Amino acid sequence: MALSKRKLIATGLVAAALFALPAAANATLAYTKYTRGFWHSKIYYAEDNGKKPHLIGEGRGAHVSPNGELVVYEHETKSGAPEMKMYSVSTGKTKTLFTNWREGFTFAWSPDSTMVATQRGGFNGPGNLIVFNVQTGKLTNKVATGYVNGVSWSPASDEIVYGVSQGTYYPLKSNVFRYALAGGKRVALSHDHNSAYPLWGPTGQIVFARQLGSKQRQYGPKNELYLMNEEGQQISKLTTTQVSPLAVGLSPIAWSESGKQLLTEYNGEDQSYAVAVNPVTGAQKPLTKNAETGFQGAAISADGKMVLGTSGLGFGGNSHPDVVTVPFKGGKKTVLVKGAFEPSWGS
Repeated sequence: MALSKRKLIATGLVAAALFALPAAANATLAYTKYTRGFWHSKIYYAEDNGKKPHLIGEGRGAHVSPNGELVVYEHETKSGAPEMKMYSVSTGKTKTLFTNWREGFTFAWSPDSTMVATQRGGFNGPGNLIVFNVQTGKLTNKVATGYVNGVSWSPASDEIVYGVSQGTYYPLKSNVFRYALAGGKRVALSHDHNSAYPLWGPTGQIVFARQLGSKQRQYGPKNELYLMNEEGQQISKLTTTQVSPLAVGLSPIAWSESGKQLLTEYNGEDQSYAVAVNPVTGAQKPLTKNAETGFQGAAISADGKMVLGTSGLGFGGNSHPDVVTVPFKGGKKTVLVKGAFEPSWGS
């Protein structure tokens, strides 16, 4: 039951998500495994095919740096406070970066693997979006305060884009902002109070979600994906999705290195599964046939051919997860690690 609850929290926060870098294979795979139940899980890393696993330590929610050399993960102190740990694959050493980590779902590595953007603060109430330099061990920028719903880096690692609301509104009253690390200049890219979950692509396009139909739909709005340029202009609707009454719809997860493939996740009550989207036509292809115990996406290979994720996670406390890959075009899954979940790739 604990795993189901955790997954539903992740769905509500648009987790997987929101791992905002174009993930790549060919070096390091990290993942979580149970020990004494979900809240006593451990982090491992292995080769990108799941071979030669190594134990990192107790924790969950691993994020591999783009260069594959570092693994950031959440660890719980004896008092129960979440802290951010970082493990070096080359040295085998772990250090604490900071405590009072709000949660690991709003998180993004900079493409140059030197910084992370994430939230600090208590679980309830507004959080602080920060940029932390993992090389110096110092907080470099306090970006925003509020209820952050996604963060992503520019390809040059000098700016971030994020969504934020100033209250726990439903539907969201969120806008998307662009923030330059040098000088701390903040620019609003949306003004409609209905734009969230931005993901900066390698060719300059930013994909984001708008919640539509809040007055027409019985249980709440649905997400549709839109595209805009880096200035918040040339906005165009990308997807048209059939969304069931108890579902939210699509949220972006990752771009391929070329920007020709877009990985998204379809979220709803007791369902979460990966959907491949064509960023030109908006065409969609679910990568599973079972919405409840199928395939939840986590990352896409740099060449856009393979998607990393978890199968068999399930809901209702009957989970049998495996870390797997599935072709972006759809097809047979390949099991990399049995009994594991929350995978992350680095090149």
